Amino acid sequence: MKTVLVLLFFSTSALAQGSGNEAWIFFSHTQKLTPKFDLLADVQLRSSDHITVLSAILLRTALSYNLNKKQSVAIGYAHKGDWQKGEGEKTYLPEHRVYEQFMQNFKLERIEIMLRGRLEQRMVKEESYNFSQRARLLLSLQIPLVADWDFTKGIYVNLQNEIFLNVQHKNRVNGSLLDQNRPYISGGYRLGKGMDIELGYTRWLQREYTGDETTHVMQLMVTTSL
Repeated sequence: MKTVLVLLFFSTSALAQGSGNEAWIFFSHTQKLTPKFDLLADVQLRSSDHITVLSAILLRTALSYNLNKKQSVAIGYAHKGDWQKGEGEKTYLPEHRVYEQFMQNFKLERIEIMLRGRLEQRMVKEESYNFSQRARLLLSLQIPLVADWDFTKGIYVNLQNEIFLNVQHKNRVNGSLLDQNRPYISGGYRLGKGMDIELGYTRWLQREYTGDETTHVMQLMVTTSL
């Protein structure tokens, strides 16, 4: 576990050759269907050009099976679309993903810790569709600051990092095992057991053939569950 923590929180690596600013709005919902099955749904909107233009949309859903109160597995589908500027016009580039994930939740005193592993089968459209596979590992810590003892309501800090690794056909992506790294910090408020709202910052590192690029991202995230 100590090795995982070190990799996740200190692997920001590499000097960036370019940088930009974006803003993301992220809605995430978990709908309980039965004691064993949940339906997961995410919507994310991304801006570019110094937070003036909508540049991408992400729609993701999955069916999750609860192995127990702390562990779950899921299979899902995601659609990501990017608008890229051409010669005076925009081009829409779609990406289709099927993915499988494992999630582990546990507590350290009052701190809520989540470890998630995800494997994605990606079909990315450029001139034609290219297939590749990517693994993602995320570690998140929600630390209550001013909250009730059970942390059902109150103010918290969220610290997390996610590493993206190209595990198949990396030559079709950026030629590197490392694809992305996203350290993230936010402040949030838990309105109750079923809703968190937080505002945070991500230093998004993206590896390209031409070198590493960093983007500074402000993100508003709303998480709900029923």
